[in-house]
Amino acid sequence: MKNAFLILVLCLLCITPLSAQIIWSAEPRENAKVGDYFKRLDTGNYPQDYCVTRGDEKGVPASTATIVQDPKLGSIWKINKPLNRKRAEFARSEGKVNGLSPKEGDDLYIAWQWKIETTNGAKIDKEITVFQWKSASPHNQNYPINLEYDGDLTLNAFGANYEGKVSQSSRRTVLWRKAVPQGEWVSIVVRVKVDKNDFGGIVQFWFNGVQQALDNLQYKLYQVKVSDDKKTVFHRTNDGRFVYPKWGIYNKKSCGYDVNAFFHNMKVGNSLESVQ
Repeated sequence: MKNAFLILVLCLLCITPLSAQIIWSAEPRENAKVGDYFKRLDTGNYPQDYCVTRGDEKGVPASTATIVQDPKLGSIWKINKPLNRKRAEFARSEGKVNGLSPKEGDDLYIAWQWKIETTNGAKIDKEITVFQWKSASPHNQNYPINLEYDGDLTLNAFGANYEGKVSQSSRRTVLWRKAVPQGEWVSIVVRVKVDKNDFGGIVQFWFNGVQQALDNLQYKLYQVKVSDDKKTVFHRTNDGRFVYPKWGIYNKKSCGYDVNAFFHNMKVGNSLESVQ
C-alpha cells in the first residue's frame, strides 16, 4: 500500500509541472525570422486593402517587421506601418519553428507586452486595430474579438451576423476601456475559450497583471453575457473555417499614421500561471 501511495505521489509530482504550459511563443532571438513563429507578416491584401482608391498602395513603402534592441527588455519585435498603408500585422501563430492552430474547445491565455507610437509624435485620435481574434472566411463575425487604440485602448466583442448585411460597427460592444499613453509599455493577457455556440465561449482580460472588470459599456445591436463579478464574458469566440490571432496595426483609420508597434514576451499558454 505504501509503495502504491509513493508511486501515486511521484506521478502527481511529474504531472503537476506540466499542468501550466507555454504552448506557443515568439522569441525575437538573434537571426529569428517572422516565419519562425507566424504564418506571415500581413502587409496588405490588395486590391482590397486600399486607403482611398484601389491601387493607391503603389509607391507607398512596405510595412516591415524587424528585431530591435530595447535598453531594458533586450530584443523585441518592431512593426512599422507607413503613412498611406492600411495594414501591418503578424498573422496566425503558425510558424515553422513554433506553431499553434487554435481549434474548437481550446482554452488559451494569449499574452504579450506592447507599446505603440507614431514616428513623428503625432497623436493617434482615430481608432486603429492593434489585435484581432480573426476568423477565416466564410464567416459570420469576421473577428469575434479585437483591441483598438485611439489614445484609449478598448477591448471589443462582435456579435454574429446570421441574417444578412448588418454592419460590423452595429454588432460591436465595448467591454473595457483605458487611457494608454503612446510610448508606454503595458502587458496584456486575453483568455479565449474557443466555442462556436452563441455565448458558449469565454473571454477574460488582464492589464498590467490585474484582471479587469468587463461589461457592455457601449453597444448598438449586440451585448455579451457577463458574469455577476464582471470578470468573465460569455461570447461566441469561434467563427468561420477557423480562428487565429493577429497583432499589429490595421484598418482604414490607420492610413493617416506612420506608426510603430513594439512587442515583447509574446506567448500563449494553457493557464494564467503559464504566461505570467
